Amino acid sequence: MNYQDDFSINFTKEDQLHGFLEELEERAGWDVRPSSSIRLLPAEENEALCQRITEELEEKGIIPDTCRNTGLLLKMGRSVYPLGRSSLATLKSRARVNGNALSDLEKPKLARILNDCLKVTRGDALIRIQEGKVRAVHGGDESDYCILPMTEIFGTASSYINGKYDEATFKAGYYDHTMTTATWEIEDDELVSSYRKALRNYREDLNDQLSAAVRISTSDVGASGANIYYSLLIGEDKRPLVLGKALKLAHEKKASMAEFDANMSMAFARYEEALAGVERLFHIYLNHPVNVISGLMERVKIGKKMIAETVEQFKATYMGGACSGYDVYCAICTSIFLSEVNGVQGKPLADLEEAVSRCLTLRWSDYDIPGDLK
Repeated sequence: MNYQDDFSINFTKEDQLHGFLEELEERAGWDVRPSSSIRLLPAEENEALCQRITEELEEKGIIPDTCRNTGLLLKMGRSVYPLGRSSLATLKSRARVNGNALSDLEKPKLARILNDCLKVTRGDALIRIQEGKVRAVHGGDESDYCILPMTEIFGTASSYINGKYDEATFKAGYYDHTMTTATWEIEDDELVSSYRKALRNYREDLNDQLSAAVRISTSDVGASGANIYYSLLIGEDKRPLVLGKALKLAHEKKASMAEFDANMSMAFARYEEALAGVERLFHIYLNHPVNVISGLMERVKIGKKMIAETVEQFKATYMGGACSGYDVYCAICTSIFLSEVNGVQGKPLADLEEAVSRCLTLRWSDYDIPGDLK
C-alpha cells in the first residue's frame, strides 16, 4: 500500500500506467456522509485509535506519516481514517473556512475549528478513501463533484490516440496522490504540416525534428479536471511549444465520460486553430525581448528563480537587436523544458504549462520597453 503522502511513481510504458491505476482503484473507494456528521480528531490525542488503525491496515508507518503531515484523523460513523495531505484543500472548502493562519495552528485547535464549521455545513460530503487515508472531502450533492474515474480517462485517451495515429508513442506517465498525467508523442505530417510550412518560410526546414504531443492530466482530489494539453516538440531535444489553453472538463455539474470523449476528438481538430495563433508571432517584432520575457512571465506568476533561469538561457544565444514574438515565446516555453530536466512533474508542471499558455493572451507591447521593469 502506497500510503505515504509524498508517494510518487513514474511510468515508461503505457500498460504499466493502466495496470497501476486499475490496482489502485480496486483498493480505493468513495463514501457519502452528511457533512455535519464527520469529525476531525488530532492524532496526538488519540493513541488508542491510532493503534487500532495501524493494526487494521497492517501498516506500521501510516500513523507516523500522518503525524508528519496533517496530524489529523477523520471520523465518519464508526470508521476512522488518517487524513492525507491532499485532502486539506477540499476539506477546508467543504467546511467553508480558509486562510494561511490555519496551517500555523496546533492540531487540536485546527480540529476544533474545522469541526465547528462542519457542524453547520449543509449537504453531503463525498469522501475519497485511497491507500489507507482520506484523500479528498468533496461536496456530495448532485450539483457538486462528479466522479470521472482515472481508469476510464486514461483508457479512453489511449484507445483514441493509438486508434487514430499509427505513429503514436507513449512518452511518460506520472502519479502522485494529487494528480496523474500521461503524455503521448505523435509523429503525423498532416497534424504539423501548417506549422512546418510557416517555420520553413520564417527560417529553416526542421525535416524530421517536429512532432506533436498530447498530455492528459486528471485528479480525484480536486487538483485538476480531466484536462487535455496539446503542444509541439521541436528539435533534437524535443523542446515543448505550448499551443494555447488546455481543453478542460471540470469534475462538476454532471460531467460525463461522453464529454471527455468529445474533448479528445476536438483536441486534434484544434491543432490547426492553435497553430494559427502561434504563427502570428512570426510577424511581431520586439525591441527589448529580455524585458518582454521577464514581464510576461512575472505577469502570469511564474516564480522568480524560473524567470531568471529562462532569461539566462535566452541571453546565451541572443545576438542583440529586435526579436520576433516567436523567438520570445520559444524562450518562455524553455521554462517547461528546464523544469522537466530538473525533475518537476505532476501539478507543478501542469500549473507552469497553464501559466505559459496565458502569455499568449497578454498584450506584449506593454512589456517591450527599455530599462529595468518595475
